[in-house]
Amino acid sequence: MKSIFSVAACAGALFAAQSALAQPPGADDGFQAAIGGGMMFAPSYVGDDDYQLSVLPNIQFKYGDRFFASVQEGVGYNIVNTKNFRAGPIARIAFPRNEDGDQPFVIAGDPTTDLIGLGDVSATAELGGFFEYRAGALSATLEARQGVNGHNGFVGDMSVNYRGQRFALGRPLIYSIGPRLRLVDDSYQSAYFGVTPAQSLASGLPEFDADGGLHSYGIGATVVRPIDRAGSINAVFVAGYDRLAGDAGDAPLVRERGARDQLMIGVFFSYSL
Repeated sequence: MKSIFSVAACAGALFAAQSALAQPPGADDGFQAAIGGGMMFAPSYVGDDDYQLSVLPNIQFKYGDRFFASVQEGVGYNIVNTKNFRAGPIARIAFPRNEDGDQPFVIAGDPTTDLIGLGDVSATAELGGFFEYRAGALSATLEARQGVNGHNGFVGDMSVNYRGQRFALGRPLIYSIGPRLRLVDDSYQSAYFGVTPAQSLASGLPEFDADGGLHSYGIGATVVRPIDRAGSINAVFVAGYDRLAGDAGDAPLVRERGARDQLMIGVFFSYSL
């Protein structure tokens, strides 16, 4: 089981990177694919203060300027895709959180025992939509999704990014940086941070009724470096900081066994087919 935090943070960072490299609408009407992978250093679960190093795949598909699918972005379709606006449906998978701390993608770091007694949160299919407004180097994105199983909760992600480009050693460095925040409902918050009477007895944590609201806020940054002159091979460096807020930050799991401050850093490589 891969850490939910690692995958979520990776998704946002690589999405920003891919947007920075994206061609203007209509630039390519055919099929595009890229494969690769990389490493991510992040907390073992959302709210943990212990970190693990994981290996993650990076597989992306696009058709024209409409359809896109990848491990990080999920599956979506640009119903609207103009110079300034992009909007459409999207589906994502939230990876499971297992109480035994099992994470097959981990290559360094001890398995956590913090979650024992809290039960598993199954992998969740999240269905929803997205809207992005672009004005020059700035873009603002809103994404709303509803879990149809697993956590069965609502997730709202908002972000603002500034994108730019600088040249170093004859090649461009494409960067993106900006703030982000996440809003969730009671079901989502309870699944990951609530403690029922039975879970309290099994885990040793006090009972806790977690309500929805502001889940976290932070900042993410991405730097993309083309390796070959054709731009078909790219290195992507990602980093992010998030602060757990509301009942996520006040939860006994975080206060007694973890930390509100969450950091991540990673490097990925991709090859365009």
